[in-house]
Amino acid sequence: MMCKVLIFSCISVALLMTTAYGASLSPEKLEILPALIKDLEILEESKNKIHVVLYTPNEIKECSQQTLQCYLEEMVMLKKEIEDEPEIKNEFKNALQNIKKNLHRLKDLSPTGGECKICEANDKKNFPDFLQQLTNFVRYLQK
Repeated sequence: MMCKVLIFSCISVALLMTTAYGASLSPEKLEILPALIKDLEILEESKNKIHVVLYTPNEIKECSQQTLQCYLEEMVMLKKEIEDEPEIKNEFKNALQNIKKNLHRLKDLSPTGGECKICEANDKKNFPDFLQQLTNFVRYLQK
């Protein structure tokens, strides 16, 4: 009987920790992250040519699902902003499309916590800062 209680307690703690800190990514999803980082590096090359402000989440650990959703929404906005810009290379536009696709593939991260902000409640930051925060988020997911 005592053994069952101990096992149940351990399982409960594991579930609570997973909920609090987010579940680790599956091997298939972990494979997405290096490609995401590579595409983010392509965006880095043009960061000073993009003059747009975007909502930038900063609750990486506590709200990974909401953070991911916000980045996806802002990628749509970014794509609209640069669609007709002649100085933005197609390589940048392709990388942006790949990032959006791969972020979408990660969407089933841990559940959103109760205290997470909606995207519009985050600060708006210029594109280089947004890109840095997004890169930090993806690197956090790799750990």
